[in-house]
Amino acid sequence: MPTTREEILRILHHNAGFARPELWVEYALGHGFKPVEAVRISDCPECGGRPNRSIGQFVYYSTLIRLLECRRCTLMWADARIDQAVMQSHFEREYKDETYFAEDRQAINEHLAAIVDKHASPGARILDIGGAKGHLMHRALLRRPDLQVTVHDISIIATTWAATNFGFQTICGDVRALESHRQTYDVVVLSDVLYYEPDLRLLWSVLQRLVTPGGSIVIRVPNRWTQIRIRQRMRDVFSTAMQRMLQDRVRHFNREHYYIFSRQYLEDHLRRLGCGDVRALPSPLRSSPRWGTAQAVYFRLASALNLVSGRNLVFTPSMVLIGRRSR
Repeated sequence: MPTTREEILRILHHNAGFARPELWVEYALGHGFKPVEAVRISDCPECGGRPNRSIGQFVYYSTLIRLLECRRCTLMWADARIDQAVMQSHFEREYKDETYFAEDRQAINEHLAAIVDKHASPGARILDIGGAKGHLMHRALLRRPDLQVTVHDISIIATTWAATNFGFQTICGDVRALESHRQTYDVVVLSDVLYYEPDLRLLWSVLQRLVTPGGSIVIRVPNRWTQIRIRQRMRDVFSTAMQRMLQDRVRHFNREHYYIFSRQYLEDHLRRLGCGDVRALPSPLRSSPRWGTAQAVYFRLASALNLVSGRNLVFTPSMVLIGRRSR
């Protein structure tokens, strides 16, 4: 671990994002900075548009990363990508335990399983992209044993677990593994995975082929786009120039994510895939023994407001979008 200012300055000059490295020396020493390779992404990775403005900045893996907003498609993206080998090692090392999948996400998975049940015809083929160890599809099969399930994930640990413990067909790899996959599906689920995909354009193209005519796409993502923008604007107003320059996190944003999606962005892309009917629903929170009853009441209230508003209002921290393709 670097211990001198000279060593730290060399790292700050090497790592991405630090236009004025001398201001970050004490911070870098205190956080054990290491040399890290990263690629800058100055234009929108979705449409190639120029950024409208910087939303804020955060430090991740010894790299200073800015959140930029596209003036053309409203996508927010992190403007640096950490070396893929580093991130692959990170996700394998930090992969969630069984408590997270089987208990913490129980309400989320049960809600999504009910959506799959509703949109799947008898004997339907279901693909869960980024489906981890298969717990969501296990919940779906408890409701509908007739479904034909395939679980995809980038992690060999996860797909092996899903195949061994649940007996699922699996696909292991990134979006290119899906690009070469020849099967089509009646329902495709992307639960908390879209913001991890480096090549969004390829993924949307792959979905065009994977989903059968008349089939459904179910996407769960954070519902934080407006909240992050407002919170960051308030921070900009009430902080000094130096505080803005040394910002090391963006409130309500997970530093592992590549993007923040607006609801409009997602609805537009689902319609481009041929989904004439697109709906947005509230999504339950992760289960908490301490707040379980309050969370259930909150979700029921949010669902009622969503219904009476004609599916226009979604007040939960995460949302589910459902699109059905035309036949």
